[in-house]
Amino acid sequence: MLGPLEVQTERGWTSVGARKWRTVLAVLLLNPGQVVSTDRLIEEAWPGQPPSTATNLVSVYVHRLRRLIGDADGRILVTRAPGYQILLTPEDLDTQRFAALTAAGSSELSGGDARRAAELLNEALALWRGSALADVPPSALISAEADRLEESRFETQALRMEADLACGRPAQVVADARRLLADHPIREGLWMLLIRALHSSGRQAEALEAYGQAREVIAEELGVDPGAELQRLYQQILAADVGHEPPAARPQAQTGSPVVGTPPASPGRAAPALAATQPLPQLAQLPADIPDFTGRAEHVRDLRDLLAGPRRADSPGAVAVAAVIGAGGLGKTTLAVHTAHLLRAEFPDGQLYINLLGASQHPAPPSDVLARFLRDLGMNPASTPVGEEERSAQYRSRLTDRRVLIVLDDAKDAAQVRPLLPGSASCAVLVTTRNWMPDLAGSRFVDLDVLEPTEARALFAGIVGAERAEADPEATSQVLNACAGLPLAIRIAGARLAARGGWNVRTLAVRVSDERQRLDELRVGNLAVRACFEVSFASLPGSGQPGGVEPARAFRLLGVWPGPSIGLRAVAALLGQPESAVADALEVLVNAHLLDSPIPDVYRFHDLLRVYAADRARAQETEQDRWDAIVRVLTWYLHTMEAAARVISPQHTRVPLDPPPPEVRPLDFSTLDEALNWCEAERARLVAAVRLAAESGLHEIAWKLSAAAMSFFYRRSHWTNWVTTHQIGLTSAREAGDSLAEAWMLNNLGMAYGQQRIEESIPCFEQALALYRELGDPPGEARAATNVANAYFVLGRFSEALAAGQRSLSIQRQFGKRYGEGITLDNLGCAYRELTRFDEAIECLRQALAIFRELGDRDAEADSLSDLGAAYLGRGGTDQAIASLQEALVIRRDIGDRHGQARTLHRLGLTQQRAGNEAEARELLYEALHLLEELGDHAQSAQVRANLVTFTEAAG
Repeated sequence: MLGPLEVQTERGWTSVGARKWRTVLAVLLLNPGQVVSTDRLIEEAWPGQPPSTATNLVSVYVHRLRRLIGDADGRILVTRAPGYQILLTPEDLDTQRFAALTAAGSSELSGGDARRAAELLNEALALWRGSALADVPPSALISAEADRLEESRFETQALRMEADLACGRPAQVVADARRLLADHPIREGLWMLLIRALHSSGRQAEALEAYGQAREVIAEELGVDPGAELQRLYQQILAADVGHEPPAARPQAQTGSPVVGTPPASPGRAAPALAATQPLPQLAQLPADIPDFTGRAEHVRDLRDLLAGPRRADSPGAVAVAAVIGAGGLGKTTLAVHTAHLLRAEFPDGQLYINLLGASQHPAPPSDVLARFLRDLGMNPASTPVGEEERSAQYRSRLTDRRVLIVLDDAKDAAQVRPLLPGSASCAVLVTTRNWMPDLAGSRFVDLDVLEPTEARALFAGIVGAERAEADPEATSQVLNACAGLPLAIRIAGARLAARGGWNVRTLAVRVSDERQRLDELRVGNLAVRACFEVSFASLPGSGQPGGVEPARAFRLLGVWPGPSIGLRAVAALLGQPESAVADALEVLVNAHLLDSPIPDVYRFHDLLRVYAADRARAQETEQDRWDAIVRVLTWYLHTMEAAARVISPQHTRVPLDPPPPEVRPLDFSTLDEALNWCEAERARLVAAVRLAAESGLHEIAWKLSAAAMSFFYRRSHWTNWVTTHQIGLTSAREAGDSLAEAWMLNNLGMAYGQQRIEESIPCFEQALALYRELGDPPGEARAATNVANAYFVLGRFSEALAAGQRSLSIQRQFGKRYGEGITLDNLGCAYRELTRFDEAIECLRQALAIFRELGDRDAEADSLSDLGAAYLGRGGTDQAIASLQEALVIRRDIGDRHGQARTLHRLGLTQQRAGNEAEARELLYEALHLLEELGDHAQSAQVRANLVTFTEAAG
């Protein structure tokens, strides 16, 4: 990766030929050991507008890459839902080898062995063969990672020059520094290395001239003077030149920041160049750390690195500011205080701490905070300046070159924090806040989330005792599920249990099981989850513009939605307001950490915040307002889903709908890809909408939404969602006493069962058939009869399938239902084929194919072509069979039907094997296998794998 992308195989180093292959492989290599979703690979390979077949193409690229690296079995490049995972050792990647050698070299330099350090660093730099990822097409990820690697290369070069200086090779450093300055003229650290090397060579005049050049370049490019360290070095050289003495010897640089100009006082951190002239009063203001701090190891490590780690080479004088951001109850203060205690040795001049009360109605004014800090820093209160700006200046002056950590807890916004930032890079600032502060320049953010399940269990066990927590693991899981990973909730639940010796975990689990009472149960002493949320909720601003959406009302009404997440347009329907106004309100909620936005225009609650929002809705919104919101959002889903279904399966029977009300603006779709992509993104929310409709007594919406979604579930093989929604829809149809709806749900449910448990499908079809006859609905009767015929066929009852199919064909032709006629003819053709009546089979299938081409239904056309190929093969027409199957495969790939593509690949592979084309057959079967594994179709993949084993044994 440190140059053009190459892989080492049995044939030696090999380039990756195709551009898209390189992109897919590079993205996987940049995430070694991690599962990278297919969607992410598509996003990187086709920035902007991916083709409709992108998912299939990624599968093909992975298959080709496996062949390239000699991994036919997929043990290195592994299929792992929802994408792929590449399994490597640290020695397998030149980037990891480079990082390891650099770290080792830095360690040796810190330990005083400059010669060994130089050897290791030279070995690291020798791994480079050009620019990082030189031949990989640029994308957001590739460009960012290439830049990061190039920055690492630069830092290693600077570190190697430090080692060369320590080894007495200043002439080499002069040459290297001048070469790097040609590309990085404003890197002050490089100028310092050059000047030091020139001075060490006895070339004082050139060293002073180099400083002049640096000052000129920096002024021209940045409009500022050189930094304090470079100026200090210049003064030292001037003084040494006057006194004929070299400047003070410079200790070796530490890991990660080789170009910082001042000697480090502790590993990885630059110390102040000038000693403080007056001692500070004792500063030890941190609250006590908690003894049972649990988890958050990665966050603690990140904060320590941000606050006391190596300085960035391009801004060594910047103050390190880290902000811990998250919703109330996530343990921001606990994390900050714990980390600050761990950093006490790094900041020997002390720690300042204050609660800024940012989430309250009366946040602390920065001017008042500065007055307190100045007093703590030794200023006579009578001498404290009046104005905030002067106080801030005095504050910065008193902290200059001191090693002080400032902890600003519960900040409201960046405006409250800015005056409290020191001006000296020797200090660091740790902020906690509930609100995003993107305008806090130079800060680095740690976004806090809920605890991982293992961390949550460990925290709970630490409070109540491991024996008590493990006595009933199921009840403990129920309590932790109710707490949803929120540290405050877990602490409260644990404290309640610990204080009640007569309770067991099961008692607590029962008490928190009711969502409506959960927040009342999660309260002990002066700790309460509800109160924590109310602080954030009460501080929400108004809409900000006339007629806008109030964030507080948006929050409350979102509480009626039970789904895992919700999209912006659905929220607009829920609130009955324009999208632009709704988006502004939602962003306020996201900034306040009352709502999360995992991807653009999609929003979700933390589980306990959802409970709180529902509680606020019941308390502050009328029953009619809640009902209207539910009706609006479900109506939006119903009409939008039906619009998608019209594009996905234009021949399917349409769900009868009344026009939506004017405040509900359903989506429309112009292409199949648009419709399928929307349905895929909304899949879990569609199921939630069906469930909400049934639970709210909106039974007509429940069954109609299920019926509308069927086309999508069928196209993308989402059998579980299909069955779940239609079981709910069937119950709703019966609750409403709607026989037509019941027949519709039974027919569709039978189709879903037919994919996996065919025996259960026939009773559904027969009940639907009886209802359609009773209602006098011939088209519905014909659909059910066709499905009965198909079920008999799958069960191997081919004669019965013929009889049912012929009955259905007669009805379809009588009422001019061309699509139904085509489906029935296809079923008849398959039945004739299985009865070895191949001529009759081919005739039926040709008629079906003509109908589907006439209707422009490419999905059904591919089905008929595939079935026709099987009929040709049965009659001995191998070439005709291959031609039909290849045509079907092209359509499957073009329309993005991955399941149909896998089935066609399997059938085509077996046909090629029959024709004696062994290499082509093997490749087709492997491609089918990989696709089925991605889809999680274990039954079909086992069948293909068995065919491959048989094929291999026969070939051997």
